[in-house]
Amino acid sequence: MLFRLAAIFFISICGAAHTAEITAMPLKDRSGLIMIEGDLKFQDREIFLTKIAPFDGGIVILNSNGGSAYAGIEIGRAIRMRGFKTFVESGTMCASACAIAWLGGVERLVGKAAIIGFHAVYTTKSGAAVETGVGNAMYGAYLAQLGLSERAIVYLSDAAPTSMNWLTPADAESIGISLRVFDIKPTTASGSMSPSSASAPSSNPSVGTAPITQSANMESRSRDFVIALNSLLSGPTDQYLKILDGIYADPVVYFGKQTARADIINQLTKFIERWPDRTYAVRPDSLRVQCSHETSACQVSGQLEFSAKSMARNQWSRGTATFEYLLSFRPNARWPIIVNEGGGVVDRQMTALQSVAPRYPQNFDASQR
Repeated sequence: MLFRLAAIFFISICGAAHTAEITAMPLKDRSGLIMIEGDLKFQDREIFLTKIAPFDGGIVILNSNGGSAYAGIEIGRAIRMRGFKTFVESGTMCASACAIAWLGGVERLVGKAAIIGFHAVYTTKSGAAVETGVGNAMYGAYLAQLGLSERAIVYLSDAAPTSMNWLTPADAESIGISLRVFDIKPTTASGSMSPSSASAPSSNPSVGTAPITQSANMESRSRDFVIALNSLLSGPTDQYLKILDGIYADPVVYFGKQTARADIINQLTKFIERWPDRTYAVRPDSLRVQCSHETSACQVSGQLEFSAKSMARNQWSRGTATFEYLLSFRPNARWPIIVNEGGGVVDRQMTALQSVAPRYPQNFDASQR
């Protein structure tokens, strides 16, 4: 029966496509350094238990977009039982199943530019993401075992499968999830890195006291980016295609599924070929931007008006849609990159550009056609 429940729970929170790589190396005093990279599979729980067997605690570094929620829960339980810390480094993402495992750390560490995301457990039926009652019951029980509050449990599981709650240090504090923000520092002249050299934010005056202008600047750049992106989408096709490779991470959580950048570009290329005449206008009063200087990321949402025409197919699609982006800012980069994109159509009208049969005046001589 337990295996049946586990099999039901073998879901892909972010559409796992690549297997996880789990490596281990000994530190001092029987502690170990475990690294998990890539999407978690159902069987990774057993692999992880084998890797940590020689150690009495240590640190687990995670870098993954998701995978099997069952694996995430079981790895998180093993992390807690064996007394391991968990760490997501700056510039990396730990979402869905990975974030579930990260919660298991006896101490949760996060780089100030790391991205950690949560949503409800789901399974896939007929190609659509559908929340699973069994999965979410197991997820809720695990969160309760970690001693998290009801408020935290709601936050960690209320986002729909096609959305994500991106955890910031401020959010974590408000709902009672303990974590420590720091970044690894060089320990040698050559700049090599070591987890033991990490320092807490209190020792770094730039962390926790970042000037308001930094967040304000990110907010302004996020607004400009989204408006400019839709303006380019409304313009010449060749100009729009030129920018795509540089504005998406690889992979991206794209409308609830982990998607390679090349696949997104392919989808968008087909879309603009299908609708060569496009107009997308963001409603400025609808824009909502929330930025975190700790993670160098901004969440942007709003509404836009769209109009797309195809003379070849004699079709006109127009209406209103919502959009959601998670933007990550890189050092010295003019624009952020998109790491999560979602949204949906609010209303749409599909009509013909012109009648299939032309209309003529009543006295029109058909022989002159």
